[in-house]
Amino acid sequence: MNIQDLVVHVPPHGDGPDHGVKLAFDLAARQGSHVTAIIDEVRLTSLDNPSATSEADERLRQEINERSRDQAQRLAHAVATAAEAVGIRHEVVIEPTFSYQVGQVFADYLRVRALGIVGVHGALEGDIRLLIETALFETGRPVILVPPTASSTLGSDRVMVAWDATPAAVHAVTAAMPFLRAAREVLVVHVTDDKAFQRGRSGIELCHHLSRHGVQTQFAPVQRGDQDVADALLEAARVHDVGLLVMGAYAHSALRRLIFGSATRGMFERSFDVPILMAN
Repeated sequence: MNIQDLVVHVPPHGDGPDHGVKLAFDLAARQGSHVTAIIDEVRLTSLDNPSATSEADERLRQEINERSRDQAQRLAHAVATAAEAVGIRHEVVIEPTFSYQVGQVFADYLRVRALGIVGVHGALEGDIRLLIETALFETGRPVILVPPTASSTLGSDRVMVAWDATPAAVHAVTAAMPFLRAAREVLVVHVTDDKAFQRGRSGIELCHHLSRHGVQTQFAPVQRGDQDVADALLEAARVHDVGLLVMGAYAHSALRRLIFGSATRGMFERSFDVPILMAN
């Protein structure tokens, strides 16, 4: 692998590094990467509660902001201590921000890093979904979504590529090449009976392309049947016991409330056990 630098999101309400941060540190330790850990110090403004106009309301707002600052500093110390324990190059950044800016702050750092890592729990909702949407669709950089069950080896045994011949899938494969080269085996999975997935020989040709890069590759067509595309892909990942799923993330609209492609939307709405590398 050759991922020189990455950025990881640190949940602001935890007691220390979560599973996403730990995986980022493990990855960096194996290949000498530099890690930037971003902690959001979310602040309240008078706009968050326009009806709160008394001096008592203002004091309460200031107290909440002070607690947020203290929590961010404690968390930064815990994250820095964990990074030093594994001997990786790192920086821990506390970014004072407002809740609606959380995604943009992470995206600002991701634009000048090779890879973003975000720990997730279940379906993507609220601030974490906003952060991931912004990271994927406004930076051009890949993001790995890490569930609590993720292995620290991150797909070194078997990786699955969800191939639908879209530009987003092409970008995802390109971004994932360090992981594909390191894997024992790569499965190129194509959902053959879904109208959203394009037909053609490009899946087989992708296998040939990866083989020329020294990647042990196998083509594995999948029947969707009555399942949603996301369910079909996750089932294939379980059956083949993969450690990393690579897929494109795309939307039919560039507006903020994006209309996602079916597989992207399905993944966002589900709880998954395998880390997913997405790129747009």
